[in-house]
Amino acid sequence: MASVYNNISNTTSASSIRGFGGLASGLDRDSLIEGMTAATRAKIAKQQKSKQTMQWKQDAYRSISSKLIEFSRKYTSYTNPETNLASAAFWTRSNVTPTGINSKYIQVTGSPTSSSNISIAGVEQLAKKASVVSSDYVTSGALTTGELKVDEMTTVSTLAGESLKFKVNDKTYNVQLGNGNYSNATEAVKSIKEALKGIAVGGRTLADIVDVEAETGTPDAENAPFKLNFKSIDGAGNTVSMAGGSDGALKALGFESQEAFATLAEQGKTVMNGSGFDMPQDEWNNIKAKQDFFKELSFQDRVNGKKMTFTYNGVSKSITLEYDPNEPNALDKFAADIENKLAKEFGSGRIAVSITDGQLQFKTQKPNASGEIDYSSELSISSADAGLLGTTGALKVEKGQSNRLNLDVAVGQSGLKNIPSGWDITINGKTITGIDSNSTMNDIINKINSSDAGVTVTYMKNADCFSIVSNEEGASGSVKLSNDAAMLFGAMKEDGTALEGIGQDAIINVRYGDSADTVKLTRGSNTFTLEGMNVTVSGTFNKDGDDKSQEVILNAKADSDKIVKAVTDMIKDYNALIKLVNDEISTKPNRNYGPLTDEQKAEMKDSQIEKWETEAKKGLLFGDSELRSLSDSMRFVFGVGSSETARLEALGFSKSTDYSENGAIVFNEEKFRTALENSGEELQDLFTRSADASTGDQGGVMKRLTGTINKYASVTGASKGSLVEKAGSVYAPSSILSNTLKKSMDEVDKYISRLQSQLKVETDRYIKQFTSLETVIAQMNSQSSWLQSSFGG
Repeated sequence: MASVYNNISNTTSASSIRGFGGLASGLDRDSLIEGMTAATRAKIAKQQKSKQTMQWKQDAYRSISSKLIEFSRKYTSYTNPETNLASAAFWTRSNVTPTGINSKYIQVTGSPTSSSNISIAGVEQLAKKASVVSSDYVTSGALTTGELKVDEMTTVSTLAGESLKFKVNDKTYNVQLGNGNYSNATEAVKSIKEALKGIAVGGRTLADIVDVEAETGTPDAENAPFKLNFKSIDGAGNTVSMAGGSDGALKALGFESQEAFATLAEQGKTVMNGSGFDMPQDEWNNIKAKQDFFKELSFQDRVNGKKMTFTYNGVSKSITLEYDPNEPNALDKFAADIENKLAKEFGSGRIAVSITDGQLQFKTQKPNASGEIDYSSELSISSADAGLLGTTGALKVEKGQSNRLNLDVAVGQSGLKNIPSGWDITINGKTITGIDSNSTMNDIINKINSSDAGVTVTYMKNADCFSIVSNEEGASGSVKLSNDAAMLFGAMKEDGTALEGIGQDAIINVRYGDSADTVKLTRGSNTFTLEGMNVTVSGTFNKDGDDKSQEVILNAKADSDKIVKAVTDMIKDYNALIKLVNDEISTKPNRNYGPLTDEQKAEMKDSQIEKWETEAKKGLLFGDSELRSLSDSMRFVFGVGSSETARLEALGFSKSTDYSENGAIVFNEEKFRTALENSGEELQDLFTRSADASTGDQGGVMKRLTGTINKYASVTGASKGSLVEKAGSVYAPSSILSNTLKKSMDEVDKYISRLQSQLKVETDRYIKQFTSLETVIAQMNSQSSWLQSSFGG
């Protein structure tokens, strides 16, 4: 038998379980107390069942109100315009199709606000912003190197283009030294540190771990000898070492060969500490003495066997350079050899290479066209072996240099044909200051575009020209250049004056309905609004507007597929709501099932409990007056009176003849689509019409439905819908803690608390009485034993 204590609150005092019952009397104390407190425990169980029933009712009401709220938000809320059947905008003619022989010039989006038929009778002229474009190519169309010093010996760096490897613990990092400036100690240290800085090591860079310093008396003297020392500045306890490098780099640093370096590495002597390599000072001094960061090379030595990569119209190919100083006209033959190799890679006659003033000059040309320059093609230097590129390279040309304008170097070196002398760069009366021949073209363009000149300058690479466009629309804009500005951008007329840009507005003739007259529209842009529609014109036609056969008619229709889908879904959800409500009020409860007590649940499996409670929850809202009223209201949403019911049936909406479906709607899509095509405004009115108290008009379908839902499930305002007031809703958080059923359950909780206190008092009293009884019986048993022993019993 379950103990009586199981039915007492956890707050029961320890006195209620003290002692052991029945030791002297032999009575089953717990069973006796359980029987003596049965009435109070029965009251507690009854109230607990009552509370559970209320909770289940609360859940049932909330399920219905949630469905109503979700329905409302989907089909009557402006937050869901694609399914808001209560909005007139949902039913509007949102699909506009231009038709006519000139329809290719007209694009339309949006929905017309006018019911009149609208036509674009003609487009007299298109709008255009004021603009100026260079009157000629702004460069010579050539890629030119620096002057080639073929007869001189040149001091070059032994580090440029080489690489070094460093190891941090077990991970090796490769550092490309690139074509930096290694002409003196200061620049060499700076270039190496920049290369180290480009290598990420965890959250740091290699420059935070490895340092390099120069030992020299004249750090800034060009080509002056110096020595380099590498050391660790890690500070985090990592093992840092030099792990190798290219042949040239190791030799420059004094290591005679890869093998010699590998031997030192195996001995741990390339590990770096805070002062340098971890080796005896004398040994390091011997290595350092062999360091040599410069060497004398002839032009032949600098270029022969080196690879150079060119990109022609997006295709990259590499060639190998060969120069023989012993050949007659050696430099011309050097150029011819390059031209022949480029011809093999990109096609004959496409790239001409010549020598001009000691410089290599590359020009793109049209094949078989007597050397005519092909300004449409682009040629650039993509990459090259060490020692060829850069200001100190053998060819004295930068990586990326092309036969187009170089925007990132000073204007004088950019390839621009015409450079103004006065630098009076004035546009639309605004003088651009802070620029001169040392400015890059990018700097100049950025200064102009961010100024008050009201224009945007762009260099069009493929066309090799500048475009200067006003920021103002149509006739409002202008582009007026000073002579220096016109020279800079190649925008000069043949008479030596500056080109000028003037904008113009679009002129469109519009016809409304069958009117004999058209309305002339003047707009600064080719895209404009017309009666709620966004219209873009892209060509002129019927400039006089006299030929109606050339007009473009804007046919506006409702988006039938969107509307049909939304209406179909709404009817499906509406019928589901009707079924849900009527199932609740028509399902009778099974009196054989009710809420389970804790004791009953303890003797059942989870699956049994679930099945039991499913049955117990049925019929909780049977005959509920609130839900019956809701059901009646919904029954009359579609059709108030016989005339409107007939209208709705003609448009595709009829009520089910099956009485058990409680007024469910049957949707006829075919009828509806026909009505949408022919009677769209009538459909819109039936669904969206507002109520009119003066005439007694209750409004359209969605307006009536909104009113019904608000009456029972509104979650806004001080007074909520009746179902929300009764049971609360997750869509109105404050109502969860303040609703009729919650207040009733709170009262039940208070009553249960009082009964549990009463049960505790009763139980403690009975335990005390039984304990006293046990004490008296024990004393009597003790005396009886004494008497027996005293009299020899």
